[in-house]
Amino acid sequence: MTWARARAMLAAVPATLRTDGRLWLAAVCLAMASPPALSDQAAGIEGAQEYRVKAAFLYNFSQFIEWPSASFAASNSPLSICVMGDDPFGESLLALQKRTYQARPIVVSYPKTVAEARKCSILYVDDAGKTLLGRDVGKALGDAPVLTVSSSEEAMASGICIGFLLQDGKIRWTLNLDAARRAHLKISAKLIEIAVAVVGETIR
Repeated sequence: MTWARARAMLAAVPATLRTDGRLWLAAVCLAMASPPALSDQAAGIEGAQEYRVKAAFLYNFSQFIEWPSASFAASNSPLSICVMGDDPFGESLLALQKRTYQARPIVVSYPKTVAEARKCSILYVDDAGKTLLGRDVGKALGDAPVLTVSSSEEAMASGICIGFLLQDGKIRWTLNLDAARRAHLKISAKLIEIAVAVVGETIR
């Protein structure tokens, strides 16, 4: 991928986020890592490019989330990034397995059951209603330490922690801090600050 194409993809990233060196650099690296499909040439941010950027954000979010120490069985236990139901990411998500989280390997998996989903560190679900999670994702996962992410318009109402949305051609997100608190996750103030909408209160 050329730098020109990478810059076009990263235009979807909010300007406030590009000022954060860690997020911007990670997004650049991930955008450059995966070659574009031919359909990308006309798809714009609403097609495959959108999900390349969202895949980068799934990794970036991990840098601003603190999981309970008990959620990892050992010091070298992996960070598990999961997709349940429809997978809009393809190879873009699998590329994350080349990266690490605090010296932990990253694995990508595709849970089929609620029990499997509860073992994920990050769980992306496009349409929870089409999965065994049902419309109330928070209720289905209970207090499992899972950062839930979705592009559904019903994300916040479904008890999902982070909801992606497109706003003025840029990828932004909402935060449900009540869902994060239920999952015993601590979210950085930086991530909260640049969300377009926030419900609930942080863990103190």
